[in-house]
Amino acid sequence: MAIGQASPHSSSSPEQRRTDGSMWKYIKYLNVFVFCKCLKLLGNIMVLMVLGIVGFTWYAVVPGYYGPLMLVGPAGRAFGSTIVVVVFSMLAIMLSWCYLATVLVDPGRVPPGWHPFPDDAVAARELELMQYADYYIDRRDPRRPRFCKRCSAWKPERSHHCSMSGHCVLKMDHYCIWVVNCVGLLNYKFFLQFLAYTFVASVMAIACLIKPMLTFFQGTVGSGSAIAFISVVINSAFAVSLAGFLVMHANMLAANCTTIEMYEKERIHPWPYNKGLQRNFEEIFGKSKLRWLLPIYTADERRQLLESCLNTRLLQSCMSSSTGRDAV
Repeated sequence: MAIGQASPHSSSSPEQRRTDGSMWKYIKYLNVFVFCKCLKLLGNIMVLMVLGIVGFTWYAVVPGYYGPLMLVGPAGRAFGSTIVVVVFSMLAIMLSWCYLATVLVDPGRVPPGWHPFPDDAVAARELELMQYADYYIDRRDPRRPRFCKRCSAWKPERSHHCSMSGHCVLKMDHYCIWVVNCVGLLNYKFFLQFLAYTFVASVMAIACLIKPMLTFFQGTVGSGSAIAFISVVINSAFAVSLAGFLVMHANMLAANCTTIEMYEKERIHPWPYNKGLQRNFEEIFGKSKLRWLLPIYTADERRQLLESCLNTRLLQSCMSSSTGRDAV
């Protein structure tokens, strides 16, 4: 058979090709998450599980072992046990606060009627031009104008449609089943704080519970030895996995890049949002060193975050540079 000649077995009738085409069109625009509503129910269970693990670990460290040591024995041991109880309790409170903030805070939505153009007429004309095959703009550039077909609205730069949430999320990083929420512009800081506090708490729990865990293996069932053993196993798994997440997000924070942007097939270089390590960090955590530790934003910090996504300066510079390339 000659090269390029169709095989008689691969030929299909026009009706079959039309049917295949309509099926592919349906599959292409099928929102599979419609059939995964159970994921949100699973997410609610995950929230309870996370809070349960925090409570279980706190019980193993404080009432299960170090709490009783505060009341008996030498003064030095009682003082050291008191320090452990206070520090670990503070860690448990902070990681729970950061976790609930990540769960409950909306990551940021596109305001109704928003578009990046000077007026509605320009936005309508740009949308019409996008329908033509010869419409060109560098798709590697995240500052390009983008229109969400599912929301029937323009998307700000760095925004993406979240199928689980059902709307576009500002500076979307990822959807996290552990928090039953999308991690984005307004709760990414809280998510990073949760990872950091949980990692520190897990490492501290392992270090504090090594001694009572060893009594479990020695056959001497002491105060909370079985609980200590289970807690060390759980926290060891969390510490290992969280270490990897922290390294990954630290690298993305240093480059001012989201998880979605990091794994895109093509990205422009240099990355237009990279302002240097200090400014990248302050863009997310703010300039107040106290609020670096707290899962809160002031009204001014929230305004600056929203302006970083909703302004049109970057888009206008992007379009002007594209026009200049086309003119050349």
